[in-house]
Amino acid sequence: MWLIIPTWAAANRRAALLLLLVLAALGFLSPVGAQAHAVLTSSTPASNATLDRPPSRVELRFNEAVRLVTASAIDSTGARTVVQGDTLGPVVMLNLPSSIARGTAIVSYRVASEDGHPVGGSLVFHVGTQTATISDTPQGFVSPLMIAIWLVHAGSIVLLAVVVGGAFFAHLLDAGALLPSRLNITASLAVLLLIANVYLQGLDEIGGELTLAGMRPFLAAAHGGSAIAASLALFSIVLVSIPTNGRRTSLAAVALAMIAASVSFTFTGHCNVAEPRWLARTCMFLHGGVMIFWIGSLIPLWRIGEKQARSGPLLGFSRVIPLPFVGMLLAGGALAWIELPSLDTVLLSIYGRVLLLKILLVSLLCLLAVYNRFWLTQPALAGIQTAKWRLRRSITAEMVLAVAIVASASLWRFAGPDQLEFATAAPMLSIHLHSETAMAQLELQLQRDGTSTARVSVMTLDFEPLEPRIVMLRMRKPNAGVEPIKYDLLKSPDGAWETSGLPISNPTGWEADVQILIDDFTTAHLQGELAPSTGAAAASVTKRSGAGS
Repeated sequence: MWLIIPTWAAANRRAALLLLLVLAALGFLSPVGAQAHAVLTSSTPASNATLDRPPSRVELRFNEAVRLVTASAIDSTGARTVVQGDTLGPVVMLNLPSSIARGTAIVSYRVASEDGHPVGGSLVFHVGTQTATISDTPQGFVSPLMIAIWLVHAGSIVLLAVVVGGAFFAHLLDAGALLPSRLNITASLAVLLLIANVYLQGLDEIGGELTLAGMRPFLAAAHGGSAIAASLALFSIVLVSIPTNGRRTSLAAVALAMIAASVSFTFTGHCNVAEPRWLARTCMFLHGGVMIFWIGSLIPLWRIGEKQARSGPLLGFSRVIPLPFVGMLLAGGALAWIELPSLDTVLLSIYGRVLLLKILLVSLLCLLAVYNRFWLTQPALAGIQTAKWRLRRSITAEMVLAVAIVASASLWRFAGPDQLEFATAAPMLSIHLHSETAMAQLELQLQRDGTSTARVSVMTLDFEPLEPRIVMLRMRKPNAGVEPIKYDLLKSPDGAWETSGLPISNPTGWEADVQILIDDFTTAHLQGELAPSTGAAAASVTKRSGAGS
């Protein structure tokens, strides 16, 4: 591939310039802070909370299922401890050491979601008093590692398509493959980029920078789908690179390689978290397979204009490609429909902006395809040199669009389709309530419709989970004459108690009363005033003298 690119690039400087402009536009498309896929929605203890004693466990709740990669805790003395933990779907439970000193503590974590994209962050809380000033910092930013991941990921897909898709095109339409030397060079580059892609993925998972880190990144990536995807892609490259005897055998080998390469796309990306998952993965398989075939056919078709090139493959491709191409568009549209939360958020998220850019590029591709099929193919088959020359220029434009489309889609590595829901949500208000028998963490999440959702985590005085029989919440606003509003909380799968629809858009002046029925004889009332920052809360305990009293 690399030996023939200078030939057409020199003759088509406008197309090369267009490619550079598109890639530059893609670079400016990504904002300063990249949106990670898994988002921390709440925690226990809450961010910046002040506690009476060190907690024995920290609970992190995300918007989707995650896998814990690494975690550590740093107390006010600067002592750093590696923290072990467990995961249950979107909940991560970290076991803290008992040696955390009084003052500000920072729990840092790094998790990977089911689509293989890692995210890191820190939770800050204070034991007794605050000893450090903590400012909110974004979890992600554009770094050399992110740029390298984007370029390597896009390059590996393009070269995989050139090798595997080109071999399938050559065997299916008897077009003649690349020269062995060119095939070996292209395949070798594809293998190197696939290996580098796994390494960079692992480096991102462990929170490293763009540097050599031994085997640790490979070991980290081995636990996710990126390693499986790379293995399938490498397997497909090996299949098309091994010499075979007989047309049927070679065609079966390249067909199996196409299947393996197409399946590799289903182990990474958003199709692993979108529902229904079977439909998302099926669409990704079809979309990726046709894309590989289409991109792989471009270089052989570009050679049609050469004097010794045969016209048979052009006629065969013109007859074969319409149905798969339409299938690729339908599969891509179905994926976008499944993954995109709502149409009104398209312009507000990175995912939506990248989707619009990809739709624009694919629309240009469709216009070129129509132009090639109905205005250039037949004259080129008739041997008209002008038509062949124009066809080559049109295919050159398709190559530019192919690289641009793959590069734009690779930006989804840094933004999930549901990020806007959590990125634009109002800040969560959290207060810590305690009494002589129980404690509670009350979290209010202000919604965009002007209401709030309430979440109560009930604990013992040792920060261990408490299993009450009933939890109720009363909200009142004395200064405005609002009498107590009662809410019966429902227990969520992760053990917290929740309700929604609270008529609170501004917490100022509101008071909360959490009533906990611990057993038949003990009820705890935990009262506190809502405020933007954690403050002192009064609590009272009511002891029942008998069952049902």
